Amino acid sequence: MLKMNCGLSRKIGQPDYGSRGAQVHLEVELSAELLKDPEKLRRQIRGCFGVVRQAVDAELGVDESTEEPARLPGAAPASRPPSDPPSTPKQVRALHAFARRAGADLAAELRRLGVTDAAALSRRQASGLIDGLKERAGDRR
Repeated sequence: MLKMNCGLSRKIGQPDYGSRGAQVHLEVELSAELLKDPEKLRRQIRGCFGVVRQAVDAELGVDESTEEPARLPGAAPASRPPSDPPSTPKQVRALHAFARRAGADLAAELRRLGVTDAAALSRRQASGLIDGLKERAGDRR
């Protein structure tokens, strides 16, 4: 018998620097016979993560077809406060570079932050996203 753990934690930015999040973690037992068929084992793992992802998305009200977060009732679209200037061109270039290195879908990351273009991020948002992508890419600079 094999024991597999899979989990996902996700946060969605909200207006005025708020956020809401959800996490799901599962532990399942699988037949040791799967070790003889690595592709079948990978399908089981992908399936488990698919179930976990759907549960987190449902909890957060994310539309699976667009991965856009549902707005909270009465919430205005996200806007950048004047105290947080727009992202710089250098930050936008860095976002694209680190997303490539991390193998991340930058468009999906931007949708989670409520924008469609990296230039629409604030400097603080861009900085936070760059740090996350650097970590995922294994770049600790």
